[in-house]
Amino acid sequence: MEMKSEKGDVLAILNIDTFQEEHDLDSVIRSLEPGMGKGIYLAKEKKITQQTNYEALKWLKGLDELKAKMPLWEPVFPADAEVMDIHVYYGFDNLTQEEIDEMSAESEATGKNAVRDLKPNDTLVGLSMIFRKGETRFEFRIFGTTKSRVHVSDIEQHTIDNLMIRANEAVYIGDSDKQQLIWAELGPKLGKALQYEILAEHSSREFLISIAESLQG
Repeated sequence: MEMKSEKGDVLAILNIDTFQEEHDLDSVIRSLEPGMGKGIYLAKEKKITQQTNYEALKWLKGLDELKAKMPLWEPVFPADAEVMDIHVYYGFDNLTQEEIDEMSAESEATGKNAVRDLKPNDTLVGLSMIFRKGETRFEFRIFGTTKSRVHVSDIEQHTIDNLMIRANEAVYIGDSDKQQLIWAELGPKLGKALQYEILAEHSSREFLISIAESLQG
């Protein structure tokens, strides 16, 4: 699904689904360990897709040093909440045209998908922070990449609702155990789109919304 701004601009694309073992792509995605990425040439569709599982790495410096690593992001953070822990995610190099051509030729010859490893790099693509507000702990994520997939064990057992957060389209996903709020917004000056996520356990939609409404630079 597309998540749009107040002006109707598409800021992020989110897929919500369950794993289907018989589907080749899902099989590859499920095999990804943290820190792994795969480029896949899909034989039937004759196109390339890149799937990644970012590895959360402990950030040992302060928040000011972290902000300095993402000068174009203009992120906002929860107010009146205590930072407990910070992890960061680094990206992968895209496939080269030569690699794509080789995969296409391989797929044409075998009639099957062609798969290549993606090379990790040192480009910051996201961060995950654990906050505490009162007695409740929650995870706050920011990603500079705005295409993502959320897998749930059983879509029918989850509440999935569309709503507006900070004048942008958002998606709430929750059941009795875990609650998640996802949306994207543009930086106020430089205009880079960031995807935001707030996750909590045994909490409520109202709590997640209150955290989103508290965000500030």
